Amino acid sequence: MVDAPFVTEELEVPLESGEDVGVTWRTLTSADRTPTRTLTSGVCEIEPGGSLDLHRHPPLELYYFLAGTGVVTLGDREQRVGPGTTISIPGNLPHAIRNDGTALLKLFYVFPVDSFSDVVYTNL
Repeated sequence: MVDAPFVTEELEVPLESGEDVGVTWRTLTSADRTPTRTLTSGVCEIEPGGSLDLHRHPPLELYYFLAGTGVVTLGDREQRVGPGTTISIPGNLPHAIRNDGTALLKLFYVFPVDSFSDVVYTNL
């Protein structure tokens, strides 16, 4: 089977949120929602003072930061991030993000799985 091209507009995708304070996201590609497979991707926004709490999941995850500044926890180390920073997070590595700036922190994320539902989060 050959995948057909698929185009989506970020602002046309429903905004989602969870228990993390000041964190929202839009799932742009996921086989359970879009005619795509192999990669799941989206855009996450974290308000100033907000954070995505420490968690892990089996698949690799890739972050590409689009705007704002913050700190990403990767296991036992912290990494400053800003526009243009890319981070590859191995599967099951505990990680978190906090916006310690005064502007919105925005990033693009990708998982090498068909659907977002394939990513099983464990909060730590």
